[in-house]
Amino acid sequence: MPDTTVLIVDDEQDLRDICCEALQDAGYGVETAGSGEEALAFMGSAPVDILLSDIKMPGMTGLELLKRAKEISGQIDVVLMTGHATVDNAIEALRLGATDYITKPFALDELTRRLESVAERKELRVENRLLREQLTTGRGPGGMVGTSSRMQELYRLIVKVARHNQPALILGESGTGKELVARAIHECGPNHAQPFVPVDCGALSPTLMESELFGYVPGAFTGAAQRRVGLLASAGKGTVFLDEIGELPLEMQAKLLRSIQEREVRALGSNQHQRLEARILAATNRHLESAIKEGKFREDLYFRLNVLSLRTPPLRERREDIPALVAAFIDRESGGTSTVTGISREAMQLLSKYPWPGNVRELSNYIYRAMALSEGPVIQVRDLPLELRQGAAESDRAELPKMQAAEKQAIVEALASTGGHRVEAAKLLGIAKTTLYKKLKDYGLDSAAL
Repeated sequence: MPDTTVLIVDDEQDLRDICCEALQDAGYGVETAGSGEEALAFMGSAPVDILLSDIKMPGMTGLELLKRAKEISGQIDVVLMTGHATVDNAIEALRLGATDYITKPFALDELTRRLESVAERKELRVENRLLREQLTTGRGPGGMVGTSSRMQELYRLIVKVARHNQPALILGESGTGKELVARAIHECGPNHAQPFVPVDCGALSPTLMESELFGYVPGAFTGAAQRRVGLLASAGKGTVFLDEIGELPLEMQAKLLRSIQEREVRALGSNQHQRLEARILAATNRHLESAIKEGKFREDLYFRLNVLSLRTPPLRERREDIPALVAAFIDRESGGTSTVTGISREAMQLLSKYPWPGNVRELSNYIYRAMALSEGPVIQVRDLPLELRQGAAESDRAELPKMQAAEKQAIVEALASTGGHRVEAAKLLGIAKTTLYKKLKDYGLDSAAL
């Protein structure tokens, strides 16, 4: 599993080296330690997904290390390596919380298969935990709102992407919550305790962009009296979220690409490089492929950022989430001066019909505005802005011909399947025969054969 960190603990250097090479070839991030004490010191400074340890070692044994590791992180998976003579110890280790054990000597492909199974089970546990939290709180990762199929699909992707440290590109229209997705990825990841640093690339001043992203040293330019850490380095081992990445000028794109590729940053005016440890997430509402063809965005940077990608659905494609979103916005504001606690059925119907070109951001603005204007505890149609009411009506009129065409087609198919028998066709459609006769006349089908 890519970017799953495995810590190999064994007092035999040769075994550590062989296992390390095999697991790195399989795509794992690998660290090694020659003793239990060394392993615990490493675990205190960096996250570990899987601990692969020998049971019989000088000093701290594998069983003692298992207990200590579980105290540091209850989520860590421990796989123990054991000789034939100590299988009983391995079975005891399973009772103490070990995930699996493997008997020496073992084939390297067997080791990678075992660890792959452990990593997959870990991912499944995370997804199940997320599902339980959703059922309990009605919220997705990072507190996101929505239970539609489109959002469920997005939640599953967030959990999968969060486990890896590769760059990811979040695509979607303006107002669909791309920063919320980035924060959810960060919060679901192993380094969620580290900083989350959002950067609005479109708001950065062109003259200060390089110093803001990469930092500077004293004397780098007029007025640079002291060292400043750039935004990329300030996240530590956390996450840097580059919003509206398509707004970066080409020169800055080139420098960012180098930093991501080399995993290092160089402050303005400095000859020294600092390691870039943060994960890079980027987002845009622009069509980057078109920008590449127009020479406005670097293709190599696009491929570097687009290792993993997610797309936030527009609100019009998940209208069933509107009631939950409205309830969340009202709940958020009800703790202030507003006395609004709900919304009328008629007002909610209008919200469900509106096309939402501004997506969730537009919905939140309209709800907060309606709460400010409302004279009672419930938002009424009159509290909604005129442009929303007009937009909902226009959308209704645009949908009517489509609905009528679908209804007419259903009647034609019902008549065909019943050999033109209108009473049977009405039963098949689930409507009264008088209703069917009226619709036949409305659609010019009253001459259909009996």
